[in-house]
This record gives sequence, C-alpha cells and structure tokens, in this order.
Amino acid sequence: MTIGGASMGQVMPSSAGAGVEPGPNIGGVAAVSDRKLVRKENWRLIRRRPGFIIGGLVVAFWVACALFGSHIAPKSAFGTQFPSGVAYPTNQSPNGTFWFGTDRSGRDVFARVIVGARDVLAVAPLAAILSVVAGTVLGLLMGYVRGLLDNIISRLVEAFLSLPVLLIALLSVTTLGNSRWIVITVVAVLFTPIVARTVRSAVITEADLDYVTSAKLRGETTGFIMFREVLPNVTAPIIVELTVRIGYAIFTVASLAFLGAGPQPPSADWGAQVSLSYGDLNAGFWWPTIFPALAIATLVIAVNLIADAVQSVIEA
Repeated sequence: MTIGGASMGQVMPSSAGAGVEPGPNIGGVAAVSDRKLVRKENWRLIRRRPGFIIGGLVVAFWVACALFGSHIAPKSAFGTQFPSGVAYPTNQSPNGTFWFGTDRSGRDVFARVIVGARDVLAVAPLAAILSVVAGTVLGLLMGYVRGLLDNIISRLVEAFLSLPVLLIALLSVTTLGNSRWIVITVVAVLFTPIVARTVRSAVITEADLDYVTSAKLRGETTGFIMFREVLPNVTAPIIVELTVRIGYAIFTVASLAFLGAGPQPPSADWGAQVSLSYGDLNAGFWWPTIFPALAIATLVIAVNLIADAVQSVIEA
C-alpha cells in the first residue's frame, strides 16, 4: 500500500513482523534526511564547478580586503603624505611606489581600491538578504493563500516591477538621505517584488501536491504548512535568487554612489571614486577611474559566476 504522492516520497518497507506500513516520508525523519542528502550532493557538485571556484576565490579576496584592508594596503587610503611629511605627488601614474598611482588629491589609489571593498560589501549582501527574506514571505503568502490576498499583492508587485529600479532607488535615496541603512532598505524594498514573484511560482507548483493535502487533513495551521512543509521544498529557487540578487545589489549600490546618492568623499567607495575621477580621463589620468571600475567589474562577475554554478546544479 502506498500513501502520499510518489513525487515527494515513498512508503518505507514494513519492519519485520510488524505487519503495518509506516506513513509517508513527507514531514517525517526520512523526508528530512532525504533533503539533507540532496543538499549535500548539490553542494558537492557546486564546489566542483570551475565558475564557482574562480568566483569564490575572487569574492574571498575582496572579503579579505573589506575585513583587513588597512593591513593589506601599504599606505593609508586617506593619507596624502609620507611619514616623513613629504606630500604624495598628485596624479602620479602607476609605479613601484604607488602601484595604482595617485589621484588628483595625492591619495594612493591602490589603498583606496582595497579599502573601498568595505563600503560595497557592508551594504549590498545585506540588502540582498533582506530582499530575499521579505520576498520569500510574500511569495509564500501569494502562492499558498491565493484568492484576494494574492490578487492584491500581485498587482502591487507588477506595479513595482514596471518601475526602473535604479531611477526609483536614486529618487528614494535623494529624498530620504544617503546613510548606509537607508541605501540598504531602499535596495531591499526594490528587489523584494522580484523575489516574491519567483517564490510564488514555486509555491503554486507545490501547493496542490499530496503532502500539502495530507498536512491539511492532519489539521496543521496555515503557517506550519507554509514554513515547515512548503518552504523546505522551494529552497532551490530561493538560493538561486539570493546569489543573483547579491550581484545586482553590488551593481546598484555602486551606481548610486557614482550618481552621488551613496557614500560621499572622502569615502573610498568604488562608485564614488569613479564619479570623482572619471572627468580626468580626458586629461590622460586613467588610473584613478579604471582601477575602481575594474574592482566593481571583478566582484560582480565573480558573484555571477557563483550564481551560474549554483543555478546550473540546482535546476539540473
């Protein structure tokens, strides 16, 4: 005798002499164990992907710069003179003393690029995590409860998705202020509808399966079914969304800083550095602009490589 949907689990063989088959695996120890085995196998496959390895190394480097930047950079990111009191040369091209040259104020570009990772990585990942948490809750409500609640939230989500993210973020930060927490909140709010739509689609697929019906027949509450039964089975798209959103958040935060809506000078934020010095390109001083721009590009590409590796394994 088989109980429950075959797509979600099978009935365990009866114990010797027991003569009674146990109930379905879903929601039980066996189902939890199966999910752990799947996650372990997925993680093993992800770690073997070249894109994940390369992206992970690049991200690890920038995380180390964010945490220990003042120890990695040989000179101060904000200083303009040697310990002897001699001023740094302004607009000095890259050389043995100043590896990435100096900017118009005589500040060491290499030190500023290294330390600048702190501003980006203190904002973008947290904004992405908040958006995924909020989007997951909304997606669960929309996909499981449905009805009027789904219709109302879906219309609001569609309205948000029709707006240009960067423009709305720029207007919001300009109006509310450019503190770190305001930037985090604005970016998280703008990314939440995208995550909610993805989670909603996954939840709708799960909501009509036998294990959900079984939980309803047991008298489980709506909250229990959503977070204990359905949520563990839609973690795959949520993980993919998180990795993708981090990359978009990094780009968005850097763009806001470039447009003057993020950290302001003398901050070493990469976007702020590019904004401050890109006008010097016409004069031939390319290094204060190119190096922080390359830093943004390498971090975004690295995160995207990780996201692609995760997505290719999870959705295989």
